[in-house]
Parts: sequence; structure tokens; C-alpha cells
Amino acid sequence: MAEEIVSFWNDEGKGMPLSVIVPGGTCTTAMLLSREINVLVKEKVGTEESEEDMNLDIEVVVVPCVGDATYAFRQMRALDLSTGGNGRDNIPIILQPLKRKGYFRFGEPDAKILETFTKMKDEYDVYLDLLYGAPAWNIILQHWEIAKYGSNSDESPLKGRQIMYVHSGGLEGVSSQLTRYKHKGLVDSGQVQN
Repeated sequence: MAEEIVSFWNDEGKGMPLSVIVPGGTCTTAMLLSREINVLVKEKVGTEESEEDMNLDIEVVVVPCVGDATYAFRQMRALDLSTGGNGRDNIPIILQPLKRKGYFRFGEPDAKILETFTKMKDEYDVYLDLLYGAPAWNIILQHWEIAKYGSNSDESPLKGRQIMYVHSGGLEGVSSQLTRYKHKGLVDSGQVQN
């Protein structure tokens, strides 16, 4: 995946900075993707001949969906150290909520998650899962809005960057999650798939 991202952005990115956003449970994918992208970018920049070709700015951003930023950092640091890293250089940026008091509780039905799920499906034709995708996009959209329109846009690490989202799947569980939302009174029976 890292090779595809670096190759694609080198060819199509037009020198723009890119944030590759990954929803995180243990954040293993995000940390290992960050490590590999860092290696590939260094190799690519070292082999390019012109200054223009050397402008390859790709960073990985993780949105914790299990636990919080502290948990995500500890998980990634421990993994990096246990696999030969220094516990610093390969740790992705951790995207934190701006409008809430914290992250969502993993798996707990929440009206804001459902709102994001519906918005992404209806307005953008992007179908997300309710455990990782919709919670991650809720936080991404907070940053996207502040980066584009906010007076304190410097607060967002997404400011001035293009984004690429790594969809982690999980769509087969949407029906069972919507049933949980129904039991909480957040959706009606017509919205639950069979």
C-alpha cells in the first residue's frame, strides 16, 4: 500500500502535501504505513534529479477509534520500539476531536456517528462502517471545516494539505450496528437492512 501511495502521489500530486488518513484500533496499520512511506519518500527524493521532483511531502495521520490519543501513541510507540524503530520518527500525527470533549466510545451507538454516516452516504455517496469509518470521518470533517473556513485554522494538521483516506472495510457489520442504533432509539426499523 505504501508503494502505491508514494508512486501515485509522486506522479499525480503536483507537489502538493498529502495527509494519508487511517482509522485506528491498535494503530498498527497507521504506524507501519508511516514507517514504510517515510522510507520510500527518502529513497524517492534521493534519486530524483530536479528540485521540482524532490518536493514529496506525505504524512500519515491516524484517527483513534478505540481509546484516545494517549492510548494510540502508547500502542504505536511500543510497536515501533519492538520492531527496531526509535519510538519517534515513524509515529503518525494523531487527529484529535475539536468539537467534542473526547473520542467516541468504541462500538457505542452515538447520534453524531449516525449523522456522519448518513451525511457521507447521502451527500458524498461514500458508504462507511459505523465502528471505524463514521467515527473517523466525524473527526476528519471537524478538521476539514476548520482548516478551510475556521478563524483558528492553524489548529488543524490538515490545513493546506490534500487528504487520502484509507477505507478499512467492515461494511458487512453495518446492518448489525444499525440494529443496535434501533434499540437505542436512534433509527427506525426502515433504516435497518436485512
